[in-house]
Amino acid sequence: MAKLVKWEPFRELDEIRAGFDRLLERFRTDFYGDHIWSPAVDITDTGDSLVIKAEVPGFDKKNINISLAGDTITISGRTQEEKEEKKSHYLYKERVSGSFTRSFTLPVPVDRNKVKATCKDGILEIVLPKAEEAKAKEIKIDVE
Repeated sequence: MAKLVKWEPFRELDEIRAGFDRLLERFRTDFYGDHIWSPAVDITDTGDSLVIKAEVPGFDKKNINISLAGDTITISGRTQEEKEEKKSHYLYKERVSGSFTRSFTLPVPVDRNKVKATCKDGILEIVLPKAEEAKAKEIKIDVE
């Protein structure tokens, strides 16, 4: 006797996407020999500002670049591998040197003169205050 099962197309699409992501990750690892790394990023809207937090462990803040062009912010960085000792023979090595670039389109105009960035404990935080015209303004409407 056949059992009826509810079809959930979005769950199936998630499974297809997850499989495709695994395939791409395997390709990147096999093709380049190492994982292509990019920092995990959170972007939040606090009402007055957009806040971007990126995980950049092991990156020196002088090797992190942030640029704002039009409505796009770009974060890039480079880390150098420590000098390898001639006598060392690695049994296993995951720490690599390299660079990353991440770009995001900002949903609202920002006040470019007040943008601030800090990097502490491997977390890069960029605060982008919204331009006055982008801030939500509440107006009172009288009911007649």
